[in-house]
Amino acid sequence: MTSLRQTLLEGTRLPGAFLFLGNPDVDEVMALAGFPLLIVDREHAAADLSGALHELRAIRAVSGAFVMARARDGSAGAIKPLLDAGFDGVMVADVRSAAQARAIAEAARYAPLGRRGAQFTVSRAARYGADTDHAARANAGLLVAVMIESRQGLEAIEEIAAVPGIDMLFLGPLDLTTDYGTFGDLASAALADALREAEARVRATGCLLGGACLPGESPQDLFARGHVLVSATSDVGLLRGAAMAAAAQAIQP
Repeated sequence: MTSLRQTLLEGTRLPGAFLFLGNPDVDEVMALAGFPLLIVDREHAAADLSGALHELRAIRAVSGAFVMARARDGSAGAIKPLLDAGFDGVMVADVRSAAQARAIAEAARYAPLGRRGAQFTVSRAARYGADTDHAARANAGLLVAVMIESRQGLEAIEEIAAVPGIDMLFLGPLDLTTDYGTFGDLASAALADALREAEARVRATGCLLGGACLPGESPQDLFARGHVLVSATSDVGLLRGAAMAAAAQAIQP
């Protein structure tokens, strides 16, 4: 099977969904719906690392979707267990400097590209040591994405993208409203302008570009602007929307 990283480098564009509820049953429903990419969250989700493995297993049992994990932070302690569990890639939020990006890349890549702990002799990702070529395949196939979610991060796009081992810059619009427009206002013209400029700058670096749909946008809109990975929705968003619609219909006089 072609890796997530190679799939994107070859030009395939993937819409995906975030999973915040930490529930393997919900993950199965999302996977069976046909999403080609799912992102298990461990930044905001009230769930632990062992739960992330259960979620990964649930998705793998019913679907061939790629599965990424968003780590709680950029430390080696947060990244290594997720990759050793067998996720196809890792995403780290709010990266603001090349130094941060370099630490993330080193934690995610084995030597000689990085300093990821060499415990592949027992890790699930290496089939508990049965895959003797795991380190080389992981270095070639794992997607390492960093999220740009601040003015400082936008100003450092070129420096971050130049860090060896960083594959993708993913623009996080909601947190960017802290610095552009009014906090929480995804319809802000200032935010839209900042995103368009950032998209062009990321594309110019040659790094893969990812992002999230704003209200009224579709993944196809972002793909047309050069994104290759797009977060289109989330388990919470879908449940909330469906529940509100059902409740409104049920309580009509």
